[in-house]
Amino acid sequence: MTIRHTLAMLFLAVLPLAGHTQSASVSLAGEWLVRLDPGDRGADLRYFDRHEGAPIRLPGTLDEAGYGTPTKGSDYGILTRKHKYIGPAWYTRRIEIPREWEGQETELFLERVMWSSEVWIDGRKTDTQEGLGTPHIHRLGRLEPGSHLLAVRIDNDMLYNIGDKGHGYGEYTQIIWNGAVGRVELRPVSRTGRIRVWPDPATNSVEATFDADGSRKRYRLSEAGSGRNIPFRIENERPGAATLRLLEPAQRWDEFFPALYTLEITSGRGRGKQTERLRFGFRTIENSKSKILVNDRPVFLRGNLDCVHFPLTGYPSCDPADWERIFRIYKAHGLNHVRFHSWCPPEAAFAAADKLGIYIQAEVLWIDWWMSVVNPDRPEMTTRGLPEGLGHNPSADTFVPAELRRMLDAYGNHPSFTMLCIGNELGNSDFGVMQRWIDSLKADDPRRLYAVSTARQITPADQYMATHHYPGAGNTYGLSGEGTAFDWEQTYSRTAIPTIAHELGQYPVYPLWSEIGKYTGVLEARNLEGFRTQARRNHIERLDSVFRRASGALQTLLYKANIEALLRTPSCAGYQLLSMTDYSGQGEALVGWLDSFWDPKGIVSPETFREYGGAVVPLARFDRYVWESGRTFAAAIEVANYGPDAVPGVLSWTLSAPGDTLGRGELSGPAIERGRLAGCGRIEVPLEGIDSARQYTLTVAIAGTPYRNRWSIWVYPPCKIPQTDVLVTDTLNGAARQRLAGGGRVLLLAHRAGNDRTTTPLAFTPLFWSNSFFPGQTTKTLGLYVDSAHSALSAFPTADHSDWQWEPLCRGRAFVVNEYPGLRPIVQPISDFHINDKLASLFECRVGQGLLMVCGHDLTGGSPAIKQLKYSLLRYMNTSDFSPKAELTLPDLQALLGNGSEDGTTSAVRYEVICDGKKTAEGPWSGHEIEVLLKTPNGILGDLQVVFADRSEGTLEIEGRKSRLSAAEAALFVMREDTNDGRVVFRATAEPGGMLTLTRIELVAR
Repeated sequence: MTIRHTLAMLFLAVLPLAGHTQSASVSLAGEWLVRLDPGDRGADLRYFDRHEGAPIRLPGTLDEAGYGTPTKGSDYGILTRKHKYIGPAWYTRRIEIPREWEGQETELFLERVMWSSEVWIDGRKTDTQEGLGTPHIHRLGRLEPGSHLLAVRIDNDMLYNIGDKGHGYGEYTQIIWNGAVGRVELRPVSRTGRIRVWPDPATNSVEATFDADGSRKRYRLSEAGSGRNIPFRIENERPGAATLRLLEPAQRWDEFFPALYTLEITSGRGRGKQTERLRFGFRTIENSKSKILVNDRPVFLRGNLDCVHFPLTGYPSCDPADWERIFRIYKAHGLNHVRFHSWCPPEAAFAAADKLGIYIQAEVLWIDWWMSVVNPDRPEMTTRGLPEGLGHNPSADTFVPAELRRMLDAYGNHPSFTMLCIGNELGNSDFGVMQRWIDSLKADDPRRLYAVSTARQITPADQYMATHHYPGAGNTYGLSGEGTAFDWEQTYSRTAIPTIAHELGQYPVYPLWSEIGKYTGVLEARNLEGFRTQARRNHIERLDSVFRRASGALQTLLYKANIEALLRTPSCAGYQLLSMTDYSGQGEALVGWLDSFWDPKGIVSPETFREYGGAVVPLARFDRYVWESGRTFAAAIEVANYGPDAVPGVLSWTLSAPGDTLGRGELSGPAIERGRLAGCGRIEVPLEGIDSARQYTLTVAIAGTPYRNRWSIWVYPPCKIPQTDVLVTDTLNGAARQRLAGGGRVLLLAHRAGNDRTTTPLAFTPLFWSNSFFPGQTTKTLGLYVDSAHSALSAFPTADHSDWQWEPLCRGRAFVVNEYPGLRPIVQPISDFHINDKLASLFECRVGQGLLMVCGHDLTGGSPAIKQLKYSLLRYMNTSDFSPKAELTLPDLQALLGNGSEDGTTSAVRYEVICDGKKTAEGPWSGHEIEVLLKTPNGILGDLQVVFADRSEGTLEIEGRKSRLSAAEAALFVMREDTNDGRVVFRATAEPGGMLTLTRIELVAR
């Protein structure tokens, strides 16, 4: 059953510089004078009466002009501003009112200001405007033609307590700038006021409503591209509204065909004549249980997070050309959606999205539990103002509803503005209060889908949800290293509204040090300079290029696997990546395959990404990536078609390596309709006659189209370990030392060796987001850099980076070899750039007269890949090629190996239990209300497992998220954000009059 929430509409967007004919506006771009006012005494000293100060160009900022306090050193976890200033600043200039404006009201238009602006004209204060994401428009009154003194006081201080960790106001990416950017202009006040248009596409009738001026108007309608006039007739014209009926079918706007029209509305005559020119597009948006529908057709949102990446200026561009460049990059990669995380972009972004066919989600802010408390151990995590959540924060409760209304007034007519959410992860907010805000917005303007928050509670007001964990259903994404036969339908089939995978990815890539030179604007990469110095000290500075390539290849592999798993999930509504670009703040989360300037890193091409990230994607389900010869490879073939039309049901496939085709064929079926996942058949290939290890590629293509996709598998023949005099041991015991002393050869299986100082755990996937922002993680690496040409790997085919055959091998230890510059690892785990250790998980060396191979990868398992690597190492060690150059002394080696110790992220968790208000040391713990305070490492991810004495009834609450208790056991998801402040609060409350007995509680890390 389809749940229809939104009327079909025709959308309008005021074009930049459009509105009034002839002298429609007077640009004030150019030189102004500015005076800083750190003591906020400018009004008392009548700064508005004098045209004095230092020169500055507007549009622009104090940072760009070089005003403010010069900075020294590097800010923690972010780029560093060259100059900083927070507080009021006074901008003045003389203006000229054109003679033809005589008798008309004039307004000052400031497209983008942070956060408040007050205006004086000729010493007379006119008004004050506020807002972070919308224009400030000041009514100046009727001004005589000629010269006037204009003064604008702009204050970038935190006007309302929303904290400084969101992207609308903060220093993570956008800076807390002072100035005015975008259009700065004078113009006559519009007679029509706000224009909204409400069409009925079935009859091509359009109702336009106006807030002001009930006079009759004249209309002209044309195609935006060609300028061709569109015939229509006016029906039911009345004060403040008119209905227009198109006399030909209207073209619909969507991601594939973003058809736009231009509407001219003229009122008045003679010198009072005004013409508004507006651009619009027809589209509908609604939801079913699992999909968002645009023009009644299901879409799969292929989205990316935008977090204000403009590192040269520190503020978002207001130039449509810049946003067109960005969104053309989206389209080149096959993406159709952008989520503006905790901020709202300027008009130019909406106009570019209208033109290119991008679905926009806009937001206001980000406040979560960890922002409301002081973190004494990590001062960079303490949020300014310690904002309480919405509904508990009168200051923010004043700002947010007003800002939401301003956003709808400014941008609500854009066809690209398809989704609105209050903000990101609003965990400590009152969801009942926020729901009422959203209900009010929906009732007034049902032209898009609405949601209260991402990734927290679901409310009856929500028409979609972006989350990594759906309450009562489970996680929305994840990986399996075995193969591609899995999906997430078990979660998505249980959701009540379209659900989008939230912030998918967050896989860091090692930086290229030459990028430091690109920061030539208001921000400098002093933090990266420090990391480069660290890399130089540990002898890995010159490896940045290969580290970036290898870590980027792993990132690509994981994105492909995640995206395909969601495409294999029929009820999934889409995903939002975090992200295409690096994130320069929040602990330098360099997670993009593009840098912060939207320039490619050479990691993955748009054409390759589109194979698995585009609108039409062939898919293959198979059990494993690693196979033994003699078995039969089998795969179920599917196609996810979210393109503009049906595609042929004829697919070709091959399974091959260069010079060796194991199988090829064709699958035939009916055409695959758009908006669905279709099964297309099954292929089977006997893996016979393969006598050496090899990597093969499965390629599936849709006949007569550009759509294809590829997967690697590895096939290994049975391994017979060669007869050899190599001693294989898992300890550097007496026998091993004796063998080395005698000039013998030793393979040391060292996956349990070392300690926390001399080793780091191996992991297939990279650490999450940022080691400095989430420091409690066990994983400290970004994949493997492999010397693939080394003879030790001649029987183990591999690229120079991690791939799926390495997944079963990534258990064990990597050794910290900073003190051994001459040691060249065969396999080098890439240390996160915040740490920059030189690591080695497979290396060879001379020890006295002996030859040693140290393997930190666990070779005790049964995977064919494990057996093959062990075979390849022993075969190599039995030849004369095994002749290491690097030398280690026995004491050096013993110090490196140390004593083994097991890592565990939860070992440092401490519990404090309070039963009915009384602290209780020993369990079991009984009471009507049991509260547990867990002190945790920062930023860990896990599950809180609780066990009660018997089947119990009541309520469970973790970090404000509530669920029902109706069994003796429960597992509650603990997000990284929950542990960001080093603490988690759990509460269990019995039914009225009842008691609970908690027998066990444990935080288990994921």
